[in-house]
Amino acid sequence: MCSNIQIQCRKNRCPVFNHINHSIRSAIPSRASIAGLLLTAGLMGFCSDGFAQVKLKSSNLHSGRLHSGRITRSFTEPVEQSIAASAEAGIVAESSVKEGDIVKVGDPLATLNRAVLLESLEIAQARAESTARLDAARSQLEMLTSQVEAVQSLVSGGHTSRFEVEQKQAEYHTIYAEFHAAQDELRLNKLEVDRIRAQVEDRVIKSPINGVVTEIHKQLGENLSSNEPQYATVVRVDELKVRFYLDADTMSSLSVGQQVRVLVGQDQDPSPATVTYVSPIIDPDSGLGRIDVKIDNRDLSIQSGIICFWSDDHLHNSNAELQSDKPQNVIQR
Repeated sequence: MCSNIQIQCRKNRCPVFNHINHSIRSAIPSRASIAGLLLTAGLMGFCSDGFAQVKLKSSNLHSGRLHSGRITRSFTEPVEQSIAASAEAGIVAESSVKEGDIVKVGDPLATLNRAVLLESLEIAQARAESTARLDAARSQLEMLTSQVEAVQSLVSGGHTSRFEVEQKQAEYHTIYAEFHAAQDELRLNKLEVDRIRAQVEDRVIKSPINGVVTEIHKQLGENLSSNEPQYATVVRVDELKVRFYLDADTMSSLSVGQQVRVLVGQDQDPSPATVTYVSPIIDPDSGLGRIDVKIDNRDLSIQSGIICFWSDDHLHNSNAELQSDKPQNVIQR
C-alpha cells in the first residue's frame, strides 16, 4: 500500500466499527475482553483496507495512472485464412494437393465420389437431346392444321357438317397442347442436366483464396459429412497481419493507410508496415484500443506466428518533422 495514503479510521468516523464494537462489548463477558479486542483489531484492519483501496483507486483515477499499460508485443498472422469445405457429403476419392502446395482461387483440392452422379448426368443429357416426342407432336399439329383448313372450306359448299369441323378443331387443340408439353419437357430435361452438372461440380472442393495449403484434415477414403465438411486449411502469407492494443494518445496520431514501423522477431529487426484498421472504440477499463497493421511479405521471408513489437520511433520522427516544417519567428534586434 502506498506510503502517501494515510488511513484514519476512528470510532466517530466509522459507523460500521462503532456498531460492531458495541455488539462485542455487550455480548462478550469481561474475562473474554482479549478476544474481543483481537476481533475488533481485525475489523479495524478490514475497514482500513477497504477505505485505502477506495482512496487508492480515486487517486489513480485522478492522476491518470490507471490506464498506463499498453500491449505492444504481439505476433504475425496470415492476412487471410480459410478452411476449404465440401458442400456435399461423400467419400474423398481423389486428392489434388498436398501440404505446402501453393494454390490459387478455384484450384481443385480434392474430389468426392461422384460415379453415380456422372451416370445420372449421361441419362439426363440423353433425355435433353431427344426430340422424338416434340417432332411427333409437330408432325401431328401440321397435319391437323391442314385438315381443319380443308374441312372449313367444305362447310360453305355443304359437303360436310358443322360437327365434323368442331371435331377436327378439338383434335387440333389437343395436339397443340401436346406439342407445347413436349417443348416444356425438353426444357425441363435441359434444366435437369444443369442441376446434375452443378452437383458434380459441388463434389470438387476448390480453394477459396490464394495461398498455401498448411493442413489436410481428411485423407483418401475418409468421409466428409455435414457435421465435419472441412477438408484443407489454406492461408495467405504474402502479407502478414499484426494486432496491437495502444493508448488513446498514440491511436489519435494514427490513421488507415499510414506507414509505421514494427520490430519483427527476437532480434527486433525493423520492418515497414501499413495501418489497416484503427478502432473507433477505447475500452474504458484498460484505456486501450485496437490497431491492425499489415506487413509486405511477398518474398516469404517472415513466418506467421513470429513475435512482433510496436515501435514509437516513427511517431517521434513524424512529430520532429512537423516541428521542423513550422515557420520560425526570427527576432531582429
